[in-house]
Amino acid sequence: MVWLFISPEFPPNYHLFAWHFQKLGGTAIGIGGVPFHELPPQVAQSLNFYVGLEDLHDTEKVIRTAYELQNQVGKIEGVDSFNEYWLPLEATIREALNIPGPRPSDLPTFQQKSQMKLYFQKAGIEPIPGKVAQDLKDVGEFIAEHGLPIIAKPDKGVGASSTVRIGTIEELRRFQTTFRPGYLLEKFITGTIQTYDGLVDREGRIVFSASLEYSRGIAEVVNQDTDLFYFVQRDIPDDLAQIGPRIVEAYGLKMRFFHFEFIRSSEGRIYPLEVNMRPPGYPTLDLFDFAHDIDLYYIWAACVLEKPINSLPPAHYYTCYIARKNNIGYEHSHEAILRKIGSRLLYHAPTNPLFRAAMGDYHYVIRTPDFREMIEIADYIHKRLTL
Repeated sequence: MVWLFISPEFPPNYHLFAWHFQKLGGTAIGIGGVPFHELPPQVAQSLNFYVGLEDLHDTEKVIRTAYELQNQVGKIEGVDSFNEYWLPLEATIREALNIPGPRPSDLPTFQQKSQMKLYFQKAGIEPIPGKVAQDLKDVGEFIAEHGLPIIAKPDKGVGASSTVRIGTIEELRRFQTTFRPGYLLEKFITGTIQTYDGLVDREGRIVFSASLEYSRGIAEVVNQDTDLFYFVQRDIPDDLAQIGPRIVEAYGLKMRFFHFEFIRSSEGRIYPLEVNMRPPGYPTLDLFDFAHDIDLYYIWAACVLEKPINSLPPAHYYTCYIARKNNIGYEHSHEAILRKIGSRLLYHAPTNPLFRAAMGDYHYVIRTPDFREMIEIADYIHKRLTL
C-alpha cells in the first residue's frame, strides 16, 4: 500500500506516522517544502521516496509530482498532512488522482463554522445561536435579538487572531471600523473549553477517544498575549462521551483523526463550537500517548494497513502542557520549576516560534495521576511576580 505524506517534515513529530506505516509494510512517500538533503535524518529515514519542492502552494506542480511518484511506486491509496493548513491541497490531490477521502466539495462542511452548525443539529445537538454577517445591518439585527456580549470570528479559518469579543458599545464601534463580510456572529457563552478527540478506522469505528480541557480560551491567549495550560482528562465527561460519537456519525468519518471543541457553561451545559478533521495540533498527540501509555502514530498506521489492534487502555495519568511567555513576569525561575516538578516532568523545551501566540515561548509537559497535584504545578509555573 502506498500513502502520500504532505509536508512530512512539519511539525517535527509527525514523521512518526510515516515511520510506523513503513515499518508495518507500507510504502511511505513524501512531498515537502525542503530539499531531501535538508530533511532531518529521522524524517528522511521514515520515507521510501521523497520529492522536495520550492513551494507547496504551486498546486499544479504538486499534482504533477504526485502523478510521477505514482507512476514510479504504484497507485497512491491515501494522502495526509495531518495539518489544517494543507487540507485543501490534500483534497485537491485526492480528486486529481481519484484517491478515497475528502474532496474539495467536502471542505466547507469541515472548515466553515456556519456549516458545522448544520451537522451539530444533524447529530441532535443544539448549537450556539449564530449568524454569518454580510454587512453591518446583519450585526445590528443579531445584537438586537441576542444582546451583548457576542463573539465575532471568521466563518472559515484557523486560529484566534481575528476572533473578537464585543461586550460594550465602544467595542462594537471599533469592530465596525474593521468589519469584513463573512464574520460569524455568536452569542457569547462564559465557560471552560473542553474537547472530544479521537481516531476512526476504515469502517468509521472509533478506535481511540480522549478529552482535553483548557485553562482559558485560545482567543484570549492570542488576543491578550497571555499564557495557558491544557491537559488530557483521565475520564471523558459523560455528556461528551455521548455527544462526540454522534458528530462522528453525522459526518460519516472514516480513517481520520478528529478534534471537536466545546464550551461548558458555568451552569454545566455543553455547547459545540467547531470541528477539526485532523489531530489536535503540535504536541497534543504526544500528550495522549503519555496519558494512555500508547503510540497513536503506530495505531493510525495499523488502522490504515488493517493490522490487528488490541483494545486500548484508559488514561492512567493527567498529562498537562504548561506554557510561559517571555513578556510575562513570573515569580519562579526555570531552575525552581524543575525542582518543583521533579519526577512528574516529561520534558521541557522552547516552543516553535510559529506557534508562539497560542502555545507560548517555552513549555513544560508533566504527567501525574493526581488532579490536584497537576493544578498545583501549573499554578506554580504560572504564578506572577508581585512587587
